[in-house]
Amino acid sequence: MNSYSNDQKLFLRLLVLFSSLALLFTLPLDVIDIDSSQYAEIARQMYHSGDFFTLIDNGRRYLDKPIFTFWTIATSFQIFGLNQIAYRIPALLLSFLSAYSLFQITLLIWKNERQAYLATIFYLITPGFYAMVVDPKIDVYLVSYLIFTHHFYYLGRKKNPNFFYLMYLSMSIGFVTKGPISVVIPCISIGADILFRRDWKLLWSMKLIPGFFILASLPAFWCALLYKSFNSYGPVYFLWIQSFGRFYKEMYNIKFDPFYFYKNFLWAFFSGVLPLIIYILFRAIKYYKSIGAKEFFRKIKNNEYAHLDFVVPFWVFLFLFLISFSRYPLPQYIYWILPGAALYFGRIAEESLFSSAAKRIRPSFMVAGIVYLVGYLLLPSLVADAGVIYYVFFFVAILFVFLLAQKLPIELLLTVVGACLFFGSISLVYYPLLTSYQPSREMGAKIKELEPDEPVLYTYRLSNSKRSYAFYADRNFRNIYDPEKLKTLWSDHPQRLLVLPSEFLGQLKEQAGPGYEIEIVMEKDSYKIATPTVSFLKKETRALVLKKISLVWLRKVSGKS
Repeated sequence: MNSYSNDQKLFLRLLVLFSSLALLFTLPLDVIDIDSSQYAEIARQMYHSGDFFTLIDNGRRYLDKPIFTFWTIATSFQIFGLNQIAYRIPALLLSFLSAYSLFQITLLIWKNERQAYLATIFYLITPGFYAMVVDPKIDVYLVSYLIFTHHFYYLGRKKNPNFFYLMYLSMSIGFVTKGPISVVIPCISIGADILFRRDWKLLWSMKLIPGFFILASLPAFWCALLYKSFNSYGPVYFLWIQSFGRFYKEMYNIKFDPFYFYKNFLWAFFSGVLPLIIYILFRAIKYYKSIGAKEFFRKIKNNEYAHLDFVVPFWVFLFLFLISFSRYPLPQYIYWILPGAALYFGRIAEESLFSSAAKRIRPSFMVAGIVYLVGYLLLPSLVADAGVIYYVFFFVAILFVFLLAQKLPIELLLTVVGACLFFGSISLVYYPLLTSYQPSREMGAKIKELEPDEPVLYTYRLSNSKRSYAFYADRNFRNIYDPEKLKTLWSDHPQRLLVLPSEFLGQLKEQAGPGYEIEIVMEKDSYKIATPTVSFLKKETRALVLKKISLVWLRKVSGKS
């Protein structure tokens, strides 16, 4: 299969399209607590206020994240309306555009179109990429700008140096999306490559002085706005505490596990992680045996690797090593290296599946596909029942594999089809099932119907992390903690709606006293679906961990005080 026919090109394009379907199916899914609903809420308030220069979260100034993502989402709300689809559209569009950039980066580095398709396909079907899109947080935007940064770098290096200006602009946008990490990662990948190869000519061609001002422009603008709202603490928090502070600040000293991100990489890049590990070990051992450590370091000293390109491996492996020292590890940090891993893996897949360079690791490509297919078949028995059509899709997919096996390696087909079936079932069946236990969208619609002009949703004993209730009710929310606050708020209203956990209905009745009565408008099962446990996921034990959430009228009773 060393040749690259037009038929093969057509079928690879078909696999790219097939790999995108599960992501497209996420478009109508609900926005879930905690982070996504908070970001949607901040953008909602920006959209209503028309103030695109101040971040407000539930009526209070917000500092934790920079502004650009909220600009993006609020603009989408203005175009498509205030709903979960409008919230998801920017993340999905940027993700697909970044996948195209990934394709182009492969062509610029290795000039191999088949390899470019493979890198793009495996990026689209990695669990980490799907997780970014299905629950879009700030990281899905940052990763896109990181890809654009590297794309413009290679365009500037290979085509026209003026593209370096766009590289700096992409870093600047990433800076006001997530912070300095948008500069740190290119410095590690691109900068370390230049230093390692001592390519000073390339460095001086990169428009450094005007590039610095382009890069600094948006962060400087945001720092000025932060200073206006938070004095000097705002810029310091943005530039230092919230980013580099995660390595040393006591406020971020949660735990230290040097293998945390390596373990997260195993699941985030599961679609290709086994052949990736085998390939790296195989090539590293073979190369070490051929030259030895002494010769290796002599080559580095004499710059005999100057003709090679180390941007991608530095992006993946050097950054993975450095981030492992973070004292505040979060699983989404591993998303930042997935594009580099996909670029590197495209080369491995091309060599292993289509040539004889590493054909001995071909069986390892089937493992992930088999796991996905088995998982697809097991989900109905473990999580929720599925209809006949669910299994029809499975047999159609297997038929698809056998029909295309004459044109493409079966290892590739099994992995792609298995991943698409698995993620597609989550998008169409299981994620909607999970969000049915976050009743905020249904309750929000009822709240807008019953209290259309009320600017605040009042809650009782409800966690402040439940931002989705405010988003779907299209208003801020306030928690009521004591009887005096309740009497003050109800002094000029005979009745108000309240959202509360049903277990506190008795306590509310006791605190309100005989002058109030409670009428339940709606009661729904509820669960914190952002962090599901095994007991919740298993259909046999789910009912044991569910709680009830109630939407109630709290009314004054005539003649009673």
